[in-house]
Amino acid sequence: MVFSHKRNRWTTACMALLLVVLTACTQQPAAQPATTAVPQQSDKGAVSTDKTKDQLVIVQTNETRDFTTIDPYQKDITLPRTLIFDTLLVRGQDGKLAPSLAESYEFKDNNWRIKVKKGITFHNGDTLNAQSVKATIDKLMSAEVPKSTFKTLLDGVTGTNIVDEYTVDIITSSPNYALINFMVDLPILSAKQLANGDEYKTQLVGTGPYVLSDWKRGEVATLKEAPNYWGKRPPFKSVVIKNVTDEATRMAELLSGNADIASDLSSTSIKRVQGQSGYQIVSEPGFRVTWQSYFFKAPFDNAKVREALYYGIDKGTLAKNMYGEFALPAVAPVTKAGSGFVEAYPLSDYNPEKAKSLLAESGVATPISVNLDVTQRDIDTAQVLQAQLKKIGIEAKINLMEIGPMLDPKRYEQSNAGSILLFSGYDNPDRELYRILVAAFSQKSLYKTFGYQLDSQVEQWIKDYAAEPDEKKRLALSKQILDKSKQGSPVNWLMFPPNIYGLSSNIDWKPDGTGRIDIHQIKVK
Repeated sequence: MVFSHKRNRWTTACMALLLVVLTACTQQPAAQPATTAVPQQSDKGAVSTDKTKDQLVIVQTNETRDFTTIDPYQKDITLPRTLIFDTLLVRGQDGKLAPSLAESYEFKDNNWRIKVKKGITFHNGDTLNAQSVKATIDKLMSAEVPKSTFKTLLDGVTGTNIVDEYTVDIITSSPNYALINFMVDLPILSAKQLANGDEYKTQLVGTGPYVLSDWKRGEVATLKEAPNYWGKRPPFKSVVIKNVTDEATRMAELLSGNADIASDLSSTSIKRVQGQSGYQIVSEPGFRVTWQSYFFKAPFDNAKVREALYYGIDKGTLAKNMYGEFALPAVAPVTKAGSGFVEAYPLSDYNPEKAKSLLAESGVATPISVNLDVTQRDIDTAQVLQAQLKKIGIEAKINLMEIGPMLDPKRYEQSNAGSILLFSGYDNPDRELYRILVAAFSQKSLYKTFGYQLDSQVEQWIKDYAAEPDEKKRLALSKQILDKSKQGSPVNWLMFPPNIYGLSSNIDWKPDGTGRIDIHQIKVK
């Protein structure tokens, strides 16, 4: 999401919970407790033999977000962070964990033990070792980094322990088999730099293929090739990343030849690009989900009213209306490649007659007139949703808001009636259901702030899910939790907005399903 306002602490806390995932064709199993050796990269120090291009220009908004910070601990800026910093693990197109800075990992004595590769240095010459991993995690968990949305990744982590120069244990308060999945998103920083106060926030020192050359706050970052990168040499000497919130401007940049990649395209832009010779559209399922919840005051303090909305929303048609051939309706809070995926909310559940019956049983007089609160990002979705709800007897008035006021608990406290809240969010590039279960149905739930009554049984099942070593049993717990949540439907997962890109004639690229622009996969024509 793009924000132009200053976030208060409540909004920050809420946004820390806005976590979703990518898709692939097969089920991704969560990491197993047995030792799992990750094979060494074969291209360490390799020089690319592909054609090169001096500069790649990317115009987008999703991955750069508001771009008012380049602090690597702030998840709102996946670019340029993912080009400057490496992570311990990455996730491949098949949904499986793959090597990066880690050599191996294992679940040992109820904790995760990670061995890092030898011979890798940071851009400033510091050595990558176990101390780097420890310092990265310890800093994140400290009060010195109070607002990082990465903190939700380390729920239950109590500390770290150096085993030897290249081995570190991540200590948890209870067994957590989901934790290893979160290592695909956490950038590893230099221990020496982290000891120098706030320097790391603006002087970015990673192990990635690029270093930061220039940054114009809120607008653009320019990266140049790192001279001693440990991996395969990238095909571009520099990368310019522009935060362009207006889609028409992104399109103009692409079609005028000023940009090579334009992201976050709508159906209107898709048609425009497809009509231009030499340009192409590529797409992949996104790792964010569009969903709706409530201010849980009348009529939405009534479970039957909420269930009526669940059965009255046609997710398949909604997604198709929004994204056409690229549509992916949500049958779970994560897509099929996500750890913990089970089809708990099938499209066959759409039943407008059942929705009308539930409204009648609720005792609430119809038509029901309510507000549908939404940000500009999701206004088109809100209009389609509005039309569907009208068919079952709910008159939803679209109320366009900024995200801060929309999520302000004071607004809930001051409101006399319930309202529908519509979002696109839940960053979850590691594709782990546990993150969403915690954010939605635990004591840390966003909805708790808005009157949602938590279920203690569901909370226990979430803890059991994280502690369960057997994948089949985890999936059974997942189904159990999601089936329970369908009763009363505090949240409706609607669809996964795809990542749609327009490409110039200079480059060739097929997104790999990871939801990130992998610079090494872009070819120069």
